[in-house]
Amino acid sequence: MEPQATCLDVALERLGNRAIKEVTFQNYLRTLRLLELEDVPFKEATVRFLANRLNTVLNPGTRRKHAINIRASLGIRVPCPKAQRREYDLPELKEVHEAFANTNWRMHAFSMLYAGLRLGESCVKQPIKGSVITVDRQRLLDKSVTAPKTAGPVHVPQWFAEEYAAYDDFDRHQTTVYKGIKAASKRAGLDINPHALRHQFGTELVRAGATPEVLRRQMRHQSVNVSLSFYVETKASDIADVMARFGEG
Repeated sequence: MEPQATCLDVALERLGNRAIKEVTFQNYLRTLRLLELEDVPFKEATVRFLANRLNTVLNPGTRRKHAINIRASLGIRVPCPKAQRREYDLPELKEVHEAFANTNWRMHAFSMLYAGLRLGESCVKQPIKGSVITVDRQRLLDKSVTAPKTAGPVHVPQWFAEEYAAYDDFDRHQTTVYKGIKAASKRAGLDINPHALRHQFGTELVRAGATPEVLRRQMRHQSVNVSLSFYVETKASDIADVMARFGEG
């Protein structure tokens, strides 16, 4: 390493030797740019210095993302906030279904609700065979198509598989789909965004009796702890229903 190497120099050297996706590579560099670290001499990038830069980011989730990126790109163990769980007060599945059934966003919303797709994954058609959608791509905000955050097969209801296979108008901008889903849910008297639909997918799987491993695979998570801790919403009525069945002969 050169004596006057900058943080950007170090990041490029470290990342250049790793097999990472281009979108991940650009995400790491974006953190350096946003925190104005690119031209900072690496020898000055102490944990305290970097922590002070991170503290200028008010949103805890965004601050955590930048901390993770700094650890990966610079190899410095800066403090990393714990992941925060966002809770949703989910309506009944029937209400959500009806909110989007007769809208222009039916297939985008349903691909999140019945297949657990993320927003970018719903903006491009995924390969489908029978009742299995194999998620292997996503459309980014710049409209480019790249590999998804996590790939893998997802089993879906037969009726939805038939609709999905026949539908071809998925190629829309993320922002357009996001706003469309928000507007449609508001007209139905609900408050739902695309990520809430993925939460609903995980929650409904558990209510349908999915085992932790089935849930993990359907959500395409590496750890079942992520699926259970961050995506499954539990109400007091859910606990009461379980205990009512628990006491039956």
